[in-house]
Amino acid sequence: MNKKNVFTYIIGYRHRPDRINLLRKTLDWINSFSGTEVIVVEQDKHSKISHLNLNCKHIFVESTKPYNRSWSFNIGLRYAKTDIIACGDSDLIMHPEDLINALKETKNYEMVNPYKSVIDLNPQESNLSFEKMFEINRPGRGELDHQKTNISGGIAIFQKQALYKIGGWDENFWDWGGEDDLQTIKIENFLTYKTMDARSYHLYHARLAPDQNNYKRNLTILSKVSEMNKDQLTNMINLSKGSIGLKNKCC
Repeated sequence: MNKKNVFTYIIGYRHRPDRINLLRKTLDWINSFSGTEVIVVEQDKHSKISHLNLNCKHIFVESTKPYNRSWSFNIGLRYAKTDIIACGDSDLIMHPEDLINALKETKNYEMVNPYKSVIDLNPQESNLSFEKMFEINRPGRGELDHQKTNISGGIAIFQKQALYKIGGWDENFWDWGGEDDLQTIKIENFLTYKTMDARSYHLYHARLAPDQNNYKRNLTILSKVSEMNKDQLTNMINLSKGSIGLKNKCC
């Protein structure tokens, strides 16, 4: 690893034809920062992107189960070589100055939520240059109707030791929903954290409805954890620490 690398950016990925260009654009964005170790963790039956030149460290894990965002982040955590870890989605970017300001705050906080609102881009806006994209100035999610964004959704930045302190990301969530809410519960109970006054930009893609069985299962898990006291949360975290990011979790 280049000694100049100061933070690791981990992206989880499950291939769909309409997602590869989003991943490419997100990688172009994050690779524009100096001092960045970029890791893409792909889950699938067979790798769909290993032959592509994506300018990142690519880790493939075989899985026939639904996508598990938390598992990808935890696997990337095991490989990360820096003390600052950013966990990001493959379709979300920020103005460079805003991300840099958030990274600087990791000197003072164990976790930093780098933005408070999300601007959802349309297909035409998603194809703009970064310079033009960052000129878009309209209220986003988090600024309208008192709606708040999740502090660990989209992009979340941690001191590495703090991420291990809370047991990484909870790997019991399959498909979509709940894992970022549970992570927020752990952050609010055990870490010092800060939300930055900034925006992020969500690249356009067609939204698929989540599998309802998995979604209901995820919400059930989240509901049980939401009712735990701090001692119970501590026990849950301690039980998970020994299995963070194991590549043989499932196939």
